[in-house]
Amino acid sequence: METWQREWDTTTKGSTTKEYFPNVEERLKIKLNLTQNFTTIVTGHGKTKAYLHCFKIIEDPTCTCGKAVQTTDHLIFECEKLTKEREKLKTTALKKEKWPTNKKQLIRKCYKEFVKFINNIPFDILTQNNNMD
Repeated sequence: METWQREWDTTTKGSTTKEYFPNVEERLKIKLNLTQNFTTIVTGHGKTKAYLHCFKIIEDPTCTCGKAVQTTDHLIFECEKLTKEREKLKTTALKKEKWPTNKKQLIRKCYKEFVKFINNIPFDILTQNNNMD
């Protein structure tokens, strides 16, 4: 386990995932329900406009809310299009933590609500080039 942790700590890959799971042993104790949305958020790879823009799949990485580049952090903590959905997560986090909290605490202390939140992110709508109503 120590070797695995040392490799995890020193690799330059997986920086987004490391923010959620800095400790290999703790991660192995968590039973994860892997979905496409969950994987997109905890890896930073997938259906965000920033990621799609990186690979020249879309021209503009700006979120449909028009406020910032659509990264996973933007969707979790800032996007105005997800304010209502974020409220439950925020309420849960504030019972145990400050808001915004760090990603490790989202997994540790708010896992159930965090998973609900990210699995309800409508990526197909949020990655369109026009603004949502």
